[in-house]
Amino acid sequence: MRKKVINLIFLFCSCLVLTGCVESRILDELTMVTAMGFDINENGDKIIGTINVPIFQKDEPPRNRIITAQAELQKSILQIMQESSANQIAMGSLEVLLFGKELTKKMGILDLIDPFTRDPTIGTAMKLAVVDGEVKDLLNGNYGVRGNAFFISNSIDTAVEHGNLPMTNFHRFLTDFYSHGKSPYVPIIRKESEKELEIIGVGFFRYGKLVHQISMEEAFFFKLLADKYSSGWHDIEIDGQKAAIQNILSKREFHLTEASPPYEVTVKIDLHGVINEYTGDVVKDKTFKKLEKKFEEEINKRGLELVNKFKELDIDPIGFGRVIKSKNRDFDYDKWRDEYYEDLKVKIDVNVDINEIGIVE
Repeated sequence: MRKKVINLIFLFCSCLVLTGCVESRILDELTMVTAMGFDINENGDKIIGTINVPIFQKDEPPRNRIITAQAELQKSILQIMQESSANQIAMGSLEVLLFGKELTKKMGILDLIDPFTRDPTIGTAMKLAVVDGEVKDLLNGNYGVRGNAFFISNSIDTAVEHGNLPMTNFHRFLTDFYSHGKSPYVPIIRKESEKELEIIGVGFFRYGKLVHQISMEEAFFFKLLADKYSSGWHDIEIDGQKAAIQNILSKREFHLTEASPPYEVTVKIDLHGVINEYTGDVVKDKTFKKLEKKFEEEINKRGLELVNKFKELDIDPIGFGRVIKSKNRDFDYDKWRDEYYEDLKVKIDVNVDINEIGIVE
């Protein structure tokens, strides 16, 4: 018993010593950054950094304070911003990291992202996005009642969960970038007004630079191929009428149907949906069958168009290289980009089951 008491006292004292070694940081004495972004100046020789700091007010939505600086290096930008802030700038609450489109096309984002990968206070659920326009202009808006960063992050989450945007966050971007057999992608957002912004598409990267983008309508088909499970919306026209089909759940599987070069992969997609809106009077059984067949044909056609475009650009956001590697131990990543990818044959096997009617009835 005495020995147990001595051990407890020793443990308590050790905790006191360790607690004294931890640097204390009082929130009221910190400038908590929730959104940060980068643009490139007109001459293309300097980076413009912008941070968003929410100023919380009693019984009112937070006010968005914007701090901007310009320098040749990201580290210098943070130092200049610190001089403009009375309190220490802290990145632990960073929810969104944004990049102006011109910057992503001209200089890329790898050097700018690198410091965030080394910062243990940055969460992997942080969202990345390309801004169609300037980051500074977008962050100067006032969106929602919980601050700009929350609004942007929540908009992306909603588009992933209920819309056509495939799964995306900082962790996914880094995983795809450092993987030999997959290319990263991020959403593209645009400021529509001082209080509104919109997710307008998906941007694809090659060696850290933006090389291609697709619309949110095209993103529906990309999501079917890229995400194991997905949901979303798409409009189909049949017999002069339009139907809005909601993808309740789709499941995607890859099958390596040719295990040696030229490789062949079959993508099996099972989609279960509902007709959410229909411009006609009554949805008959034969209409169901027509819609299912046309939807299958369109998914096959549009999916293969995306695959061929990705091959043309030498990007692999669907992850065919990773798929083949997981099923073939002799797969050679070094030859994948140079030889095998351009000869890859892809087949899409789609089964659409529309078994419910929404507001039509």
